[in-house]
Amino acid sequence: MRRPINLAQLTPLRRGVVLGLMRARQQSQKQLRAMVLEYDTELADLEHRFREIATEYHRTRVEAAIDEAVIERNAHPGMLLN
Repeated sequence: MRRPINLAQLTPLRRGVVLGLMRARQQSQKQLRAMVLEYDTELADLEHRFREIATEYHRTRVEAAIDEAVIERNAHPGMLLN
């Protein structure tokens, strides 16, 4: 548990160190939030691209299966196919 610091009781040097650490902590949190936002955006873009690629691959496989079934049906017109 953090203890509150009374800046008025500190020497000017210690006060400067404490204020500098507080400012550095705020800046690092701001940078971390920006990095997380950038990461989330990039991840969403990658997921979107993956879905596009998966959909296109599925579409080509279905078309290939249909073409193969048509060719097989034409080769054996009276035969029942699975």
